Amino acid sequence: MDSDKIVFQHSTIDKGCDYFTTDKWRKKYHFRISSFPVPSGLLSEALEIVDENGKREPYSFTILSDYDEDEEYAELMLKAKIKKGINQRHLKNENGKLVIGNDQTLRGRIESTNGFSETQFDYYFVIDGKRITIEAFADLIKSFEGWNFKFQIIDSADDLD
Repeated sequence: MDSDKIVFQHSTIDKGCDYFTTDKWRKKYHFRISSFPVPSGLLSEALEIVDENGKREPYSFTILSDYDEDEEYAELMLKAKIKKGINQRHLKNENGKLVIGNDQTLRGRIESTNGFSETQFDYYFVIDGKRITIEAFADLIKSFEGWNFKFQIIDSADDLD
């Protein structure tokens, strides 16, 4: 078998263990957690289980450890990352409109639309579990005209700080 054609398949949703936690606002979350080897080490992944008919995007967290990392320790580190992530809010609602919160920072992830039709672009942002189209993102930042910014793309396994 040609090593360039090896494909790794793993389903954390199907094979993961349930993890339930609560944020500082007492909102409950259900995750599936799994750790598995990948070519660069041990990947620990947490995928949120949401049942809100597409009203909210699920949280997703990963960490990448060394091959010889203890799986329990890796998953403890992942749980700490989950707690930190769900206890941050970057958007707030003002007069029925989403705006950037007081710390003027946004953290999230970039996702493919996969046919999602509310945007003319192929990608959108997920911030605080909300789907933010490129158009909505432009609306979020328009009140900051003239300000400087730092837009940094980081690996999903890295910490967002």
